[in-house]
Amino acid sequence: MSALAWFIAGKQTFISLLLGGLCYSLPTFLAVFFLNFLKKRPAWAGVGFLLAESLKIGLALFLMIMFFLFYQDMRFIPFFVGLLSVSHFVFLLFLRVHRYGK
Repeated sequence: MSALAWFIAGKQTFISLLLGGLCYSLPTFLAVFFLNFLKKRPAWAGVGFLLAESLKIGLALFLMIMFFLFYQDMRFIPFFVGLLSVSHFVFLLFLRVHRYGK
């Protein structure tokens, strides 16, 4: 989708779309690694989930602020589309995994 945006709307749209996707995917991967680390300690499952989600929300917010501060040519609509598309992709991926074989 980002490569298509580069050809249709230009470099700034491509970068905004890419950064929007990174704002969701990077914190999600870190939260998954954190939860995977706590997998061997089932007593910490509830607290670990809350900590991982807090980490994900805080890091996503931090990345959004940093991207908007350091990349002044950010376009909001492509940024938001990148953020939504990655979040929905992750949701649909987990939905597919949950329903696999049914």
